[in-house]
Amino acid sequence: MGLAVEAPLGNPNEFGISRDDPSTFLRLPTGDGEWNVWSRAALSHSAGPAYFTLSIGYNKRTGGFTDQYTYGGQVGYQPFTKLWLTAQARTLDNVRPPDLTQFSTIGLGEGVAYSTAGLGASYSLTKNLSATADWAVGFGKLRNVYSGSQYTFGVAWEW
Repeated sequence: MGLAVEAPLGNPNEFGISRDDPSTFLRLPTGDGEWNVWSRAALSHSAGPAYFTLSIGYNKRTGGFTDQYTYGGQVGYQPFTKLWLTAQARTLDNVRPPDLTQFSTIGLGEGVAYSTAGLGASYSLTKNLSATADWAVGFGKLRNVYSGSQYTFGVAWEW
């Protein structure tokens, strides 16, 4: 269980100029001027070379934005000592229909909603260093978010 507060430190009025068309201004995702108070809970269990995690959350929003909820799950399997394979799904939605007169932009403000599913792998290169690769895609209701496949590659250090 956890509680997290997100402060409105970004400027919601920050814009960039399109490289393709200098007359087009793009709102930058630097903030939406609101406080968020997230409460979350998770349940996880491991059994041999596998595990599962279930999670839920609620976002109490300020600034007149509609509150949000999230839920999801992840399963993982370790086919051999150095490799973990994972699959996950997650949804973020609004507790009631969004107020379309409120500020909204891609990923911020009123009405953000999505479901995602993904696959991942983590391979141990050394005792402390791992390489990671993940793929995710949105499905179902996608509102105020970019759509398409997302690929993430990285390294992880465990100490």
